[in-house]
Amino acid sequence: MKKLITIILLLFSNYLLADITFKNPIIKNNFGKKVTAGFATIISDEDLEIIDISSNISKRIEIHTMLMEGDVMKMRKIESPIITTKKPLQLKKSGDHLMIYDLTENLDDLKNITLSFSFKNNSGEVIKKDVDFLVQ
Repeated sequence: MKKLITIILLLFSNYLLADITFKNPIIKNNFGKKVTAGFATIISDEDLEIIDISSNISKRIEIHTMLMEGDVMKMRKIESPIITTKKPLQLKKSGDHLMIYDLTENLDDLKNITLSFSFKNNSGEVIKKDVDFLVQ
């Protein structure tokens, strides 16, 4: 009986986790530089915190925001990016965006790059999602 319950729980576990959608995931071509930016709109049917972003082409990926300090626009890392059911996370030019540092490959020859996202929901469960980003 325990095996049957375990099998049923495993089969339905994907339906119990958040439905996370990425719209228009794009990474800017780096043209040989060691840093680039990425953009997408992330939508979830559950409130989530992004706890990690990784890729085999980068040593460090962060989400940054743009803030005015006096007359100067500055980028700052967002420590705990949040997606809510009422407000998708919009990563766009001149706004919140992905910063992809220490690139290990030139993106000129790549069409897509997979980024691995780890999210934490309000229950503390970790949800992982791999997303293919188009290089432009």
